[in-house]
Order: sequence, then C-alpha cells, then structure tokens
Amino acid sequence: MKPAFNRLALGLKKYLGLSPKKSLAALRKERERIKFTDVQRRINMYLRGLWGCDFIFKPTEEKFESLHGCKPFVEDNSIHVPDTYYEVTQNGSSHFTGLEFYRAASAHAAAHIFYSRRQSPSDVLDQWQKALISTIEDARVEALAVRRFPGLKKLWAKQHTATPEHNETADDYLDRLARALLDDTYLDDDPWIKQGRELFKTAGNLEDDHLVRDIGMALAHELQKRNIRFKADSYVHGAAYRDDNRHLWESAKPVDDEVQISPTTFFESKILSIWEFARFGYGEKRKSAITFYDAEFLFSDDKPLSDEEADTASELESEEDLNKLSALLSKKTASEASSPETYHYSEWNFRSQNETESWVTLREMNAKPGDLQIVDNIIEQNNHLLSRMKILLNAIRYGGVHRVRKLEEGDEIDINAAIRSQIDIRLGVQPDPRIMMRTVRKTRDISVLLLLDLSKSTNEKVQGQEHTVLELTQQVCVLFSDAIKTVGDPFAIHGFCSESRHNVEYYRLKDFDQPYDDVPKARIAGMTGQRATRMGAAIRHATYHLNKQQSRKKLLILITDGAPDDIDVRGEEYLRWDAKKAVESAGRSGINTFCISLDPRADRYVSRIFGARNYMVVDHVRCLPEKMLMLYAGLTR
Repeated sequence: MKPAFNRLALGLKKYLGLSPKKSLAALRKERERIKFTDVQRRINMYLRGLWGCDFIFKPTEEKFESLHGCKPFVEDNSIHVPDTYYEVTQNGSSHFTGLEFYRAASAHAAAHIFYSRRQSPSDVLDQWQKALISTIEDARVEALAVRRFPGLKKLWAKQHTATPEHNETADDYLDRLARALLDDTYLDDDPWIKQGRELFKTAGNLEDDHLVRDIGMALAHELQKRNIRFKADSYVHGAAYRDDNRHLWESAKPVDDEVQISPTTFFESKILSIWEFARFGYGEKRKSAITFYDAEFLFSDDKPLSDEEADTASELESEEDLNKLSALLSKKTASEASSPETYHYSEWNFRSQNETESWVTLREMNAKPGDLQIVDNIIEQNNHLLSRMKILLNAIRYGGVHRVRKLEEGDEIDINAAIRSQIDIRLGVQPDPRIMMRTVRKTRDISVLLLLDLSKSTNEKVQGQEHTVLELTQQVCVLFSDAIKTVGDPFAIHGFCSESRHNVEYYRLKDFDQPYDDVPKARIAGMTGQRATRMGAAIRHATYHLNKQQSRKKLLILITDGAPDDIDVRGEEYLRWDAKKAVESAGRSGINTFCISLDPRADRYVSRIFGARNYMVVDHVRCLPEKMLMLYAGLTR
C-alpha cells in the first residue's frame, strides 16, 4: 500500500505546485468539459427519437494534448466518441457546448451507419483521392439525413467555420468544400469549390454511393494541380463532430476465416458472361455501377473457368441473365422516376404542451390498381340503395330554393302575412308592414374529402359477418362516389397508414380535379390494409389539400375502425391529443371535420378528438353505406 500512497502524494504535490496561471487553466478546463457518461442517456434518447433504434456507443480516452481528444469514428457498427468534449468559443461569438458536439457527432455517425454501405480498397488510392472521397461521402450521408430530419442541417452547419480566407493548405480547401456542400447560404467564389458544388448538385440519386468515388476522383485531380501541400496523416477536419471515415476503407490486413465481399459491386470482364461477373472471373477488371450477383456463386469455389467453359457458360446463360438484368434496371429506373413526394409536419406533445416542428415525415405513395370487377359487383349488389340515395341527393340539388318572409320590399306578397295585417287593421291594432317575401335560390359551393384509415386492423372481419372492414370501406367509397356524382360536388378520396413517425404513407385514390372513371375505381379496388394509424399527420395533409380548393364550404369526413396508434408511441393519449390538435387546426382553416368510427368503444375518446357533435359511432356496420350517404346529405344541406 505504501508505494501507492507515495505515488498519490507525489501527484498531489506536483498539482499543488503548479503556477497560478497553470492552476487556473486546469480548473477552467475541468469546469468547461462535459463527459460522455454525463450525457450518454440523453444522446441515446436523441438518436432513438431520430432513427427509431438503439446504437452502441464506445467512449474512447482523450489525448491530453488535443482539445477534443480523439476523433469520433465508426467501427463494426459501433459509434466511438471521445469520452470528453470541451466548450469552445470561436471568433468571439460562436459558442459550442460539449452536448452540441456529442449530438452532432452521434447524428453524423448514425447517418454513416444507415447510408454508407460499401467499403473501398484503400491501397489503390492516394491520399488526395481518399480525402476527397471521404469529404463527398460525408456530404452525401448528411444530405440524406437532412432530407429526413431538416433540423440536423442547422446543428451541423453551425460547426463549420471555414471561410474563403482559409486558402493556404489542402486542409483549408477540404473544410471549405465540406461547408459549401452542406450550407447553401455559404458564399465561396473559388472555381474548385463551385465545381464541387455543381458536381454534387447534379449527381442525381444520392442513394447511389458509386457517385462518391467519381466526384472524389475528379475533384482530387483538379486540386492536385494547385501544387499546395497536404499531409493526410496530420489532417484534422475543421468541424470537430466529423469522424475519420476509417469505416469507408477496407482493412489492409485480412481478417481470419472471414471473406470481405461488397454486395453492391461486381467486376466486368473481357468475356461478357454474367456467370463470370458473379464469380469474379478472370480478365481485366474494373468497377461497375450496376448491382447484380448471385450469393450461391459468390460463396462457391474461386477456381477460374477455362476458355471453353467460359464460352459455353456465356452461350447458355447470357441471354436469360441479360434479360433478367435488363428487367432489373428498368424496374430501378421506373422506381426512381416515380419517387414519392415527401412532406414534413409538426406534432403535438401533450406532455410538454408544445408542437415539435418537422417531426413527422409523410410520403404520398402511388396506389396500386385492383380488379374493376370488384367495383361492378358492389354497384350490382347495392342497386336498390343507390337508387334511393340518388333520389334524395337529387332533391337536395334541385330543391335548393327557399323563401325569405317578412320583408317590407320583396318580389311578391306573402298571403299569410297580408291576412294577418288585415285582421290587425279590423281589430284596431297596428299592422305589421312586412307583408312581402322573396324567393332565393341556394347554390351549392362545397368540397368534400373522404379520408380512409387503411391500417392493418381493417383486414379483420366484421363481428358476425363474412366481409372485412376494408371490404366495407370499399363499398362505402364506391356507393359514395357513384351517388355524389348526382349532386356534382367536387370530392376526393384519400387513404393513409403509418409505420412510425418517419414513414406515414398517404394514398390519393381520387383527387378533386380528377373524373371518377376507371383509374380511381381501380385504385379503390386495389386498397390494402397495412401498418398503423397516425391520424394527426394524415388530417394535416388532408387539410393541406382541402385548403387548395376555392369552395366556400369544406368538409373532411374520416372513416376509421379504431383510435390513433403507431409502433413508436407508447400510451394512448399522445396520438389522441395530436389528432385533436390537427382537427382544431383544420377548423381554424374553415374546414368542418366529421368522424365515422366503427369501433364500438369509440365513445371513450372520439368526442374528445372531434367534438361532441362531429362524430358518429356505427354499431351496425352493415348499415354504414346508407348512414354515410344520409350523413352527407345532412351535412351539406
């Protein structure tokens, strides 16, 4: 024990023997630093809120001589961060706390884990090419992350401080390029920076990580022409949150009993055989941007084929496999051309009593068509109901006149009022001079949006009946659409489902300006029930579409079989409060919202969401189509 106490005493003596300036510096450094252990729980919750999953963190010991210790890095899908970050003030104004560094570093590393899928061999590239490829990859994953979470852009851009005045070393140019690719408001007239921005902007699909290598090689070639010094080993990125990108490069030392294969790359050979591509056959090899391989071939023996075997394989397989490859590429091109539009909506947090901006990501998806025979069968089976409803709606359409009585000046005499006035005169009472009336024609000026809950629960059968909730919803849509044509009111039919706040899918089965022909009918016939019910975001997006209409009266009718629910929310109240706020927001826009619920227990919550008079719980669901049309007639009278 004595040697241990001696060491402690010696260290204490050295510390107490420091000069006043060094002592104050040590105390100030201790005060301003934030340890990872103090914020680990907050960072875990932060990433879980963003990406919906947990990440493995491994804090690393700091280097005494470095302000921020070691650089963050990603290895084996684990995020390694410094065990300490210090508060920093730059240029006397920009102040960054340790927590901001941890948030930015962890979000950036998580983006790499989600979007960086391919490793490249490091021994075939020089230091310039590796540095530029790393910078472009950082910009690519951040652009993809910002597309999902717009608030990350502000967090990251704040920590980029490079300016056009930094132009002495290659490090300065790399920092300026990194800032230019992230921050659109940053101005830099350097031709090389402009070239990098232009190449990145016109790259097209950022999901394709092959573009990183092409852009990085081109920019590295141009930067080398400037004859500026660059030391890759000593390069430290100007933004302290960025990692060292070691996960992008294949290890120089092979791992025992493990074969490293990149699933997004195959090699092209002089002999054009898909068999040889998949087996990494012989010949002159170069990377291709096309992804195609068979796992059975990849893990088979690596013995190369003879010339005769290669010719035979090419003849037997080339036509079939090339057709398969062509179909794959055409499918990929079609999917890229019809990429869904993305919207971001706020969400109400009833615990903190405020709205979180850009919290929910909603995508408008293309609805798949179904069999038109389903629609024809519904009309044939409900012909009697459809005829009755058309008569009722016709009465609404052509009975749109009413008489305004008790007018001193009007178009004609009100006989009843004139008789009462004569009676008053004979009784010696002052008569009412308002004996005229006027006939006023009512004009219909209304837009209706029918919003459908297409969650997985709609696939369940209705109690005591053979058909499902989804089939009942299809029946309502068909009869509603066919009957409302009688009135001529513009209407739309949309549906929604969700899978966490990151993926709310919205389907526009029929739009206001779209005729009710075979296209919307096929979409209604092809409806499917899947995922969950994030109702608030769907109501906000339906409000967005209704606000585009110029009608005097706007009506949103929601058909659902249950309460709001989603996989990333615990507890019932959160999404119910958010749906209530979405309904209130629609009301402020002049939109009347009404809910038709098929849940027998809906009375517990639906009145709180939509209001006491703005909902109807259908106990006997077989009567839903008739009640739906009667409700519409009453709401739009």
